[in-house]
Amino acid sequence: MCTVANTTVSTFFESVRVGRVQIWTPPAAQGSFATCSLEWFGGTSANNLEVSDTSISTATPAYISSRPPRLSLAAFWQKPAALNLFQLTAPSGSIIDVDLELIMSDDETTPATTAVASGTLGIVYYLALDSANGTHIYTPVSLVTTF
Repeated sequence: MCTVANTTVSTFFESVRVGRVQIWTPPAAQGSFATCSLEWFGGTSANNLEVSDTSISTATPAYISSRPPRLSLAAFWQKPAALNLFQLTAPSGSIIDVDLELIMSDDETTPATTAVASGTLGIVYYLALDSANGTHIYTPVSLVTTF
């Protein structure tokens, strides 16, 4: 939610855990190929794990559906922080669906904030999946967003 007009949005969730990530990636044209991949980061508890798929058919897109592996960073509840839980590769035209489990804040901690260039006070915004690195390639569809 925008808490300082045109400069700051604040989260109203205290913790997050990734439930599943799904990616559909169609080739641009028949005979070309498309690849999507997802790498779960293990941190100090586990090795990284990559899941990927490639398709050469416009009728059947490349598709992956993956839950966080046991002991990966995304398998645990995380407080808001600039922490990468996974890395995905999905070219333009891909559909990415991220299922999250969220715990709303009950004023135990100070809400995490993110700087934005524009925002209307009191409006709820959904930020891009890659907003932390500033690229904003994976923006939400049919939801109010800002950069």
